[in-house]
Amino acid sequence: MKIWIDVRNFWNAYRNFFNEFLELFQEKNKNDFINIYKNKYSKNIFSEQVIFLQKLLQDKNDILISFEQTFPIFYKSRVIQIIPTLENILFPDLSHTKFFKKYTSLFIIKNSLKKSHKIICFNTQTKNELNEKLNISEEKIEVISPFFPSSPEISSKIDIKTKHCLTWDYIIYDSETGNNKNIKRFLEAVVETNKEIKLNIIFIWNKIANDIETREFIIKLWLTEKTVFAWVPADNELWLYYKQSIWVIYPTIYDNFPFSLNNAINYNVPIISSDLDEIRNIFWDKINYFSPISIISIKKEILWLLKRQKNPNYKDILKKYSKDSFLDSLIFLIK
Repeated sequence: MKIWIDVRNFWNAYRNFFNEFLELFQEKNKNDFINIYKNKYSKNIFSEQVIFLQKLLQDKNDILISFEQTFPIFYKSRVIQIIPTLENILFPDLSHTKFFKKYTSLFIIKNSLKKSHKIICFNTQTKNELNEKLNISEEKIEVISPFFPSSPEISSKIDIKTKHCLTWDYIIYDSETGNNKNIKRFLEAVVETNKEIKLNIIFIWNKIANDIETREFIIKLWLTEKTVFAWVPADNELWLYYKQSIWVIYPTIYDNFPFSLNNAINYNVPIISSDLDEIRNIFWDKINYFSPISIISIKKEILWLLKRQKNPNYKDILKKYSKDSFLDSLIFLIK
C-alpha cells in the first residue's frame, strides 16, 4: 500500500508528536510505502488547493492520512483526516477574520471534511463541534486519544535563576499565542499576586517571544523586570527550566488536548491550569485548577499553591495516553 501523510501546517506546531508518531507508524507498517508532505505549496489558499492537488494526482496514493483541515476539495481518493483542534475556526487569527478570507477558508474546510473517508479527532468535544458547527455527520467521526511525546533529559548543572539573574522563584508559561490563550488575564493576575508574594515568569518558545502584543502588555503592567523570554532553550538546559521552576501555568480558555503540557508531564512538574472539562478528564486531581475568566480565581490559586507545593507523578497518564494505543487504533481504521 502507498500511504502518504500530509503535515504541511501540523509539522511546525506539533513536531515532536509527529516525529514519534511517524517512527512507530513506519515500524508497524514495514510493508507499506510511506512518504510525507511536509511543505506548503503556496501561501495563497487557492493556489495551495490547485498545486497540491496536482501533486496528489501525480503521486497516485492508495490512502492519504492528513493532519490538515484543508486538503484539496477535488481530491477523490481515500482520505483519513486527523483533526487535533478547531482552534483556528473558533478562535481565528485577527488577520483571517476578513469576510472573504474567513468564509473561503470555512468553505474549503467543510468540503474537505465532508469528502473525507474518515475523520479522527482527539476527544468528544471536537466531535461535537464538528457536528454542530460544521454539520459533519457523527457516523464519519471517530475519537482516538492521542499521546504525549517524550521530552529530552540531558545531564547538566546550570542554575536557571542565576543564568537569568532572577531574584525570586519562577513559573513557566510554555503555550502558544492566540485569542484563546488568555495571556493578558494571566499577566493581570500575576500583577495582583506580586502585591503579596513576588514571582518571576519565564516564557518559553519563539512564538511567544516574538509576540509584540504580549511584550507591550508586559511593559504596560510594569512586569518587564519580572519576565524572561527564554526563546528555545538547548536540550541540555530545557529540562532544567522545568525542574527548577515551581510549576507550569496553563491559563487557556479553550483546548482539545493539552500538548503544551507535554514537558511538564514528562518532567513531573506541578501544573496549575484552567478548569476545562477536556483537561480535568485527563488529570483529575493530579493538578490544580482555576477559572480562566477570573483574575481573582487565578490569583487565589497561585497564592494557595505557593504555600502547598505538590510532588506530582504523571506516569499513569503517560501510560494511558500511549503511542501504541493511538497507532493501533489508527491502523485498524486504515486497514
